[in-house]
Amino acid sequence: MNGNTEYVKGYADGFAAGIERTRREDDKPYLTVNDIIKRYDGKIGVNKAGEIMRAVRRLCGGGKLDSCSLILRSEMEYWESIVDKEYKPRL
Repeated sequence: MNGNTEYVKGYADGFAAGIERTRREDDKPYLTVNDIIKRYDGKIGVNKAGEIMRAVRRLCGGGKLDSCSLILRSEMEYWESIVDKEYKPRL
């Protein structure tokens, strides 16, 4: 029984630490290409993430950060709110 209690405690501590780390990463106000890939669960590659960043900057008049490698989280959320995100296969 003692081994099981230690396992549960270790699992709970690791789970809490993982949640805390994720929360800290989500707090930054900007996104990089890798953040966009993670945002879409790794289902897109670097090229598609770059295209998304360029589309966001075009929509937001060049982007508030004036950077080719960063966009604001708020700009991304605005872009996502107006873009049809449904996948449409090519014919």
